[in-house]
Amino acid sequence: MHYGAHQDQYLQFYEPQHITAAGAVMIIHGGYWREKYTAELGVPLAEDLAARGIPAYNLEYRRGPGSAAQMLADARLALGLIKEEGPITLIGHSAGAQLACVLAAHDERVSQVISQAGVLDLESAQHLKLSDGAVDQMLAGASLSAYSPVELWPMRARVVIFHGRDDGDVPVRIARSAAQKAAALGQEHSFTLFAGDHYTWIDPHSSQWAACVRALSPLHY
Repeated sequence: MHYGAHQDQYLQFYEPQHITAAGAVMIIHGGYWREKYTAELGVPLAEDLAARGIPAYNLEYRRGPGSAAQMLADARLALGLIKEEGPITLIGHSAGAQLACVLAAHDERVSQVISQAGVLDLESAQHLKLSDGAVDQMLAGASLSAYSPVELWPMRARVVIFHGRDDGDVPVRIARSAAQKAAALGQEHSFTLFAGDHYTWIDPHSSQWAACVRALSPLHY
């Protein structure tokens, strides 16, 4: 389903043969907001959810330098294409978790965000110059506070923060900082550390992904 004229403005729907869950889940892929990382990263997760009876959507969106406002606009348009009634959970990996949280802060349809190794604190990520200064490239002068999840809390949606202890791409200190700020701000959240690296979350056969699926209960079941 295309929601705009750009080639990257589309939403893939994975329809279950037999729906067993209420609402829907939207997958938002990561890749430090760079164009070479695509929605293909989210396909295995969306397929797995559909096989479990959960209506699943996989988002592609405009990325690249200076894309902060475009990404949010795209995500809001795509969310409008989801017609299922009931709760909506966003599952975002890495930079996708940043976009998921910003979307949730702007749209009350979102009930929950599951952050898989998420870049939830842009100021910390900027200070650490993660991925060769990816935060500065994405913002390109846009307000950091307008796009950093921790600056937008508290919000209505619950945030599930999952992170791997051996993550070399988004250091675990980012997750710890986000969880501390969530607690201080009164943001409903949970925080769980797992073994594993940055990419185990997007392997549908991993125990980390199984934890993400479990986090859909009791909201969707």
